[in-house]
Amino acid sequence: MFLVRHAEPSVTGVLLGQCDPGLSERGRAQAAGLLAGVELEMVYSSPLRRALETAVLMARGARIEVIDDLREITFGAWDGRKWEDIEKRDPELAASKLRDWRGVTLEGAEAWSDFAARVQRALERIAKGPRPAAVVAHAAVLNVIAQVDLEYGGVHEM
Repeated sequence: MFLVRHAEPSVTGVLLGQCDPGLSERGRAQAAGLLAGVELEMVYSSPLRRALETAVLMARGARIEVIDDLREITFGAWDGRKWEDIEKRDPELAASKLRDWRGVTLEGAEAWSDFAARVQRALERIAKGPRPAAVVAHAAVLNVIAQVDLEYGGVHEM
């Protein structure tokens, strides 16, 4: 299984979370070159545009299945904000989050344990699917997948 983080989005420099920008022009070029020469049977994708556009551009004839549980974690009110702005507005909460990124959950955000559980559900579904396959998702999603002991025939991170 190939793990692919989405290509460059049109919005950068912010904590995207579940904000839904598409790819930049550079991102589209990046996506088109991903896994060149690799014949995939299936590409699993997050429903968020930056991941789905990446999946479509790199699939080259492979089937694409969108799995909602592959969407990025949401940071609630912090989604789409620059870290500097977050630190100015909520300095104590930002400092707490940096000390314990997975343990501190903002109001309206998704707890890491809930997030990891839904990614695990997606991975269990993917493990039963056709091979060779790629998963196109987000940094936190791929972090969870990479930590799961999976009898799948190997995980390749791109």
